[in-house]
Amino acid sequence: MGAGGSRARQNAMRSGVVVLGAVAFGYLSFRVGFKPYLDQVQEIMDSPHDPAAAASDDSAGADRPEDGVDLAPSKDPAVVLRD
Repeated sequence: MGAGGSRARQNAMRSGVVVLGAVAFGYLSFRVGFKPYLDQVQEIMDSPHDPAAAASDDSAGADRPEDGVDLAPSKDPAVVLRD
């Protein structure tokens, strides 16, 4: 009975290592795959919101709702992730 317990423990440890490796691989894949989006979000969160600076930039604030343009909500993920 002692030998069977040892083998079960080895299998459990091996399974744990495989699961941890899969989780680490998934996390790194997520970080690498979404890096451009995560960087954009980080820049937006780090920068202070200054309406005067946004109004002075012609291309950045052209389609913002505060400029008088009413944007209809869209269910298209590409449109949602664009801004």
